[in-house]
Amino acid sequence: MKNKNLGSSETTREAPLEKIKSFDFTSYLRPEHKKKLDASFLQWFIGFTEGDGCFVIRKDRDRLRLAFEIVQNDAKLIHKIRSQLGFGVVSPCGVFYWKYSVYDKKGLQRLISLFSGNLVLEKRILQFQRWVEIGYTLGLCCSHALEPTNHLSLAVTPSLQDAWFSGFLEAEGCFYATFTTPSPRSLQPRLAQKFHITQQDLAGERVLLEKFGVFLESTSRVRLVKKPNVYRLEVCSLKSHSILISYLEQFPLQGKKKIAYRRWWRVYLQRVEKKQFTEKGFQKMQRLCRSINKQSIQQIREKTSSSGNADPLFSRTSSGENTGVSMSGENTGVLSYLVESENENLLSQDARNNKNLQSGREK
Repeated sequence: MKNKNLGSSETTREAPLEKIKSFDFTSYLRPEHKKKLDASFLQWFIGFTEGDGCFVIRKDRDRLRLAFEIVQNDAKLIHKIRSQLGFGVVSPCGVFYWKYSVYDKKGLQRLISLFSGNLVLEKRILQFQRWVEIGYTLGLCCSHALEPTNHLSLAVTPSLQDAWFSGFLEAEGCFYATFTTPSPRSLQPRLAQKFHITQQDLAGERVLLEKFGVFLESTSRVRLVKKPNVYRLEVCSLKSHSILISYLEQFPLQGKKKIAYRRWWRVYLQRVEKKQFTEKGFQKMQRLCRSINKQSIQQIREKTSSSGNADPLFSRTSSGENTGVSMSGENTGVLSYLVESENENLLSQDARNNKNLQSGREK
């Protein structure tokens, strides 16, 4: 497989080449008991953090604390992150959620050495820099390892040869499959599927989506789905899906989303083989599509529930008091739109499928 960098340019040869920066973990303060450095997992973790991680300054018993947190309802994934990194704390967060958090200075030093110079998204680089600077200014970071450095140097350029996109997809990607309405030339509905990512364009996210399209050799355009600045990349072609599947075989998803992905992969195989469905096979594939879409909607709702405040700049106590800076990748407006649009898609899909099945029985 050819190495296609997300930041590569397909313009004429006379155009200047973009500078490409790869992940570099030579300065990472790996825990002593971790004998081997798993670069693929660290790349995945950075991508996942840029989607779902949170850099926090939190008030705890009248004193401020620097913290890093990830909240998910996937307990196995949270424990896996703790096990792979070798530091941090896992604790329940409410009834259905689990939280991976780092509060101690040594753990924070490890995280900062990991993220420094290895982030991709501009907004996350800015948040990370502010987080470190606030912690250092407040005296929460005594070691020189936490002293602010030039974190806004050239951002990393992900490629097919690293796991960043797998981690970001784990946090932000959605899989979808359905049967289309039969055409006059076809007696059977056509099996269709897509993969999509939706982002609010605050600091170049639209450009990132366009680069993802290049990454997957997709001809689909990034489109505005909610004014003023929510954009979506939808990838529908078999060629692009084949590239995505090859990539995820090399750099697998780590959490519950891999269940939806494996079901989606089965739909892909049916499309490639172009098999004619019996009535029993059609019903079975209907159930498979429905399970993919319902799981995607459920995960979106869970992200909405765990995103907390609409204001991304403040964390709050139970009484609602502002306690500090909380810089997260979540965006309530984007998540609300995703729930609404996917609910509409699922309802319309069920209506079409039931109608198709009823007409087939009448014939």
